[in-house]
Amino acid sequence: MKASSILLVDDEMFIQRLCNRILLTMGLTAVFTSSLEETRKTLGSIERLDLLISDIMLPDGRGSDVVNLVRAKFPKVKVLVITGSSPEIESAAFLALGVKEENIIFKPFSISNFENAVRRQLEDGREAQKTDPK
Repeated sequence: MKASSILLVDDEMFIQRLCNRILLTMGLTAVFTSSLEETRKTLGSIERLDLLISDIMLPDGRGSDVVNLVRAKFPKVKVLVITGSSPEIESAAFLALGVKEENIIFKPFSISNFENAVRRQLEDGREAQKTDPK
């Protein structure tokens, strides 16, 4: 089985470091970006992507912009949203993009909540690949 490919987009270095530590304990690694523009530049070097983890608020755009950008190259990528905003802010935009409410987690989040959300998304992605081998 191939290792999972993860992109995490968040402008807070603390969140990047925390998520990196959690992912490493799970045996996973990620590519990290901190803005929409940096994500745009980084996407050119990514050949496969299983999971996008994105903050809602970025210095040069919104998480929904990141989802649209990433899905233009990887239409079947699974998405996990992390946010410090209230549940009402931009949730409708993500729901319209097909991101389920259960895949939006709020800061501060517990390690176990983050781990469970990542596992769920990666498992859902593997199941989808089994039923659609394309």
